[in-house]
Amino acid sequence: MVGPGRHEESHRALLVGVAHYASRKPLQVDEDLGDIAAVEPGLAELRKALSEGGVFDEDGIEVLSSPGVEQFENCLGHARDRTDGLLLVYFAGHGIADTRAGGDGRLLLGLRDAKVEDGPGFPGWIRWEDVLNRLRSGKSRPRHTVVILDCCYAGNASGAWEALDVEDQKRVSLLLAVQKNQRIDAGDATTPTPYTAQLVRQLGQSGDEFGGEAGGPVTLGMLQKRLSESLKSFRTVGGREWSPQACRQDAAEDEILSRPARGGGERNDPPPDGPVPGPVRRPGLARIVTAALLAAMVALTAGLWWALSGDSHGAGPGASCANHPPLELRVLTDPDLGSAVRKAADSFMASDANKDGDRCHRTGITVYSAGAAETVDAFRTQYGEWAHAGRSGFNPVGTVGPQPDVWIPASSASAHRAQDEGSNQSSVLTLDFDDRHPLAYAPMVVLVPEQLAEADGRRAGRRLAELMTAMKEKDKQTEVRRADPRYTDAGLAAARGLYGTDTPRTVELGQRRQGRPAPTGEGLVCALARGTDAGARAADRRTAVLAAEPTLGQYRHCAGETGVTRVAEYPSDVPGLDPVFVHVRWNDARRDEEERDRAVQRFRDWLVSDQGRAAFRDEAFRDGPQAPFPSAAPGLRANPGPMPRPLSADEAADTLEKYRQANDASRVRFLLDSSGSMSRWWDGPNGAREILRQSLSRFGPEDVYGVWGVASTGSGTPYHELLAFGTHGSWAGNADKNEQDKAAEAGRKVDDAEPELSSTADTGGALREALNGMPRGDEDDGHPQMVVVLTDDQGNDRMSAGQLDDLVSFVAGRKVPVVMVSFGSAGCLKDRLDLRVAEASGGRCLDARDDLARDLGAEISHVAQGH
Repeated sequence: MVGPGRHEESHRALLVGVAHYASRKPLQVDEDLGDIAAVEPGLAELRKALSEGGVFDEDGIEVLSSPGVEQFENCLGHARDRTDGLLLVYFAGHGIADTRAGGDGRLLLGLRDAKVEDGPGFPGWIRWEDVLNRLRSGKSRPRHTVVILDCCYAGNASGAWEALDVEDQKRVSLLLAVQKNQRIDAGDATTPTPYTAQLVRQLGQSGDEFGGEAGGPVTLGMLQKRLSESLKSFRTVGGREWSPQACRQDAAEDEILSRPARGGGERNDPPPDGPVPGPVRRPGLARIVTAALLAAMVALTAGLWWALSGDSHGAGPGASCANHPPLELRVLTDPDLGSAVRKAADSFMASDANKDGDRCHRTGITVYSAGAAETVDAFRTQYGEWAHAGRSGFNPVGTVGPQPDVWIPASSASAHRAQDEGSNQSSVLTLDFDDRHPLAYAPMVVLVPEQLAEADGRRAGRRLAELMTAMKEKDKQTEVRRADPRYTDAGLAAARGLYGTDTPRTVELGQRRQGRPAPTGEGLVCALARGTDAGARAADRRTAVLAAEPTLGQYRHCAGETGVTRVAEYPSDVPGLDPVFVHVRWNDARRDEEERDRAVQRFRDWLVSDQGRAAFRDEAFRDGPQAPFPSAAPGLRANPGPMPRPLSADEAADTLEKYRQANDASRVRFLLDSSGSMSRWWDGPNGAREILRQSLSRFGPEDVYGVWGVASTGSGTPYHELLAFGTHGSWAGNADKNEQDKAAEAGRKVDDAEPELSSTADTGGALREALNGMPRGDEDDGHPQMVVVLTDDQGNDRMSAGQLDDLVSFVAGRKVPVVMVSFGSAGCLKDRLDLRVAEASGGRCLDARDDLARDLGAEISHVAQGH
């Protein structure tokens, strides 16, 4: 019985195991992909452990055995919407990492119909990002969701979690069976997989059996420690130590997953007073009697309600809702709008506008985001590949996501640019939008450290150049930064404004000196605020950020005690944002077409209503270009006066072209350790050769790059040429055939490389030669430059301490970023050579603890024209 003011939360567990695969054709990713007999006993034992654990009731545990994608998605949304306490989602089956051309190691989970075909399509698989987006969308999200993934490459799920905002990270935690880029064995067919066997075992042991409270519960943090300890003696398929991973905020450490009986006796009750993180304690006899009487009354009332309101077959409204799950809409949006659109979607789904006559929800919404420039290109030039993935060897699903029903760009300029001028687009899709009635409005502002800001009356109505000059007069070292103009419309509008203050090349050289561009304005200001050393804090105090107005509110959530206080100044000549609602209709998607159109229209009508606009106002967006805030947050102005018009399509296209020309083609030299010790890291989906091949796919036709094999017998040149330094075409789906053929030939040369078993690697010598070949001083014409070293670090041990120091000093003096990619797990630890070289050069250090394919691809994207 729940006392006054308390609510007994509902907890649910969805256990998904794919033991059997429908395709009788072998899955051509790895010879071991097929049925997994160990999954079925794992499901049975895990269900038993959870039902005896005291957290989940028997009827709150659902088991899905070998479902298809659609069944899995529906059950996932159903479990999410019916849970307001703890939701546990477990998956066991095949996992693979998408490491094909253009991929970045994203995790895919194999459902019943999974198969792998030529080309980048993965029918029957579901992207982990889509699972995560579904879990954090919905009409009534659980208080906390714990996802357990028992599959190969489970650690690759961490990247998508790390990209979540802090609030989502607080509500979702992950337990991952193995570290990134590793495969694991399923074990004996008659017993659970090794990870699930340990999971079941540890859920059944009380806290005192692992250093916790005597007879106490099993918490999330405790469970992860137990799993790591119990699997220490195990090895992955690749021979590495098996290391389970976890992604969680500190507050989730004490989330209770089980209250096992101690020594086979009665469970200890939690303290009787105060709230508990999990179900309330087991009641005594008097409470049981009272609860039974109340239950009888509730049952009688429910029976009358059922009889009076049920359908002709006797099913009440609750059953009717369960039998007719809501239609799911996919909503794609700009990364800067993600939080606002997600909250608006949640409010809509809970509103009366989304309920039918039986009070059932009519629509569910999944919100996801992707880079603005990639999204526009996908709509404008890649729509055919999007609708028919794999047809031309390129798949926008891998870079943007699944085909949306609704697209909400942050600027109507993007909606206009996404339309195909050749009029062929309409044969595949149509984009329906009204730019005269945007959903909201956001001016661009300069977020200035308070000590550099103008007096209140001079913070608006002046040109950006004037505001920048005023800041310089207060501190000559003041810098103005902006986010990546390819990733968000706000970053593009900011670039447009800065190009009005100086030449694009001068602006971009200045931005480059300040470091790699952050994807979003929020990410930029938060990175400044989180600096820990004296230099980083000084940079925070002298750096202004040109971003959309709502970014100031987002900054307060991450500024903490170290970030400076910032206020907004309103330049009069920087175009703003006007998010628009775009209905995306796909011509070959006829199923539920009329119902889907009605659902989209209901969502559109609600967003332009007072309720919908309020959802955007709550995120600091304005109702219109002249609309004041009823009460402005600190640092913002309620009514800054006339503001500039939104960014236009012509301005957007012109700015992107100037950005491309200002950055021009890149020069990148790859040093591939081809010594004998690298043979164990050479092949496979996450081997050195495949990761390098993926990196090459990022380049455009004008980028200059080459590859050296680094191996020698102790004398002579420390490298040999695998791919000459020059242009090598483009792998992009919209490149012409000649460019694609050149890129394919470059890829074949990399594929033909083999490690030289009797040789060693002089990485230091090769790195010196590579840096000496890059332009310096008066020769440097501003082209982005980079050296990438892929190595197992075996050669580092042959250098003395003095040689190591000399190499680091040499690298620091050349000022060319060096990205060190170590296939060992300790290459980027403190004081190791890889980290020292990366930091001295302004580059980055990556090792096996990272997702090497994804993270190296991101580094290349910063300088490559093909991105």
